[in-house]
Amino acid sequence: MTVTELAPHQPHAEGELRSVSIAVAVLDCFADAVELGPTQVGRRMGIAKSTASRMLSALAVGGMLERTPAGRYRLSMRLFHYGQLAVDRLPLRSVARPVLLDLHESLREIVQLGIPVGGHVLYVDRVGGAPSTARLSGEVMRRVPGYSSSAGRVMAAFDPTVARATAGVERRKHTPFTVTDGARLTQVLRQGRQAGWVASREEYELGYSSIAAPVLVGVPGAAPRVVGAISVVGPSANVVGQRREFVAASVCRAARRVGTALTGLMED
Repeated sequence: MTVTELAPHQPHAEGELRSVSIAVAVLDCFADAVELGPTQVGRRMGIAKSTASRMLSALAVGGMLERTPAGRYRLSMRLFHYGQLAVDRLPLRSVARPVLLDLHESLREIVQLGIPVGGHVLYVDRVGGAPSTARLSGEVMRRVPGYSSSAGRVMAAFDPTVARATAGVERRKHTPFTVTDGARLTQVLRQGRQAGWVASREEYELGYSSIAAPVLVGVPGAAPRVVGAISVVGPSANVVGQRREFVAASVCRAARRVGTALTGLMED
């Protein structure tokens, strides 16, 4: 088939690709909104209300959105299903799982695996029982602000892109100890890069602290790339008290094990 024969079909193909791009942008609108209507989506995207309405309706028919009784739209559980499939199939998660188990066995504290998502940390795995606080329970598959978590900070310390996204998140105090000052956070990231790990002392929940180390994957001809972070969270006395150096060294070893294993998979 010649280029001339293909040419008549190109405008149609370009239109389909543009429709896909708009659909993805429509879904992105729901990243920070529970429910939206055509007017709001159109305003956010700078497109006509009629176009937004058609896209919302098509996404609802496809199962990506669901329509509320009030005629607005929200993300559907089908998207959660896809997200769960994506997490389950992450090489990082499967490689890290036995390492998390070993780390939990050694420290007897909650061990978590997080990945960077838009200035937040998405916890994709956890080993250990939930602590007796509603704020920390059920954090697997939940996002928390990167600026107030050791995992988010340590990933930002080793990745400028993650650092910029983390800095762009609106900061508020979860506890009186949450660091929200930009200059102070920059200093924390610099110290974290030098040390190879970051601690967060009661910045997300009073009484609980965490220590995290980055999972780095080797890239030929370039600096190692951050793909996630392993963190240990528990009562402050257990994590950042007298055992702090031991906890930090244990977390760093675990993160290196995962990074080395992932680098080997990439080289195979």
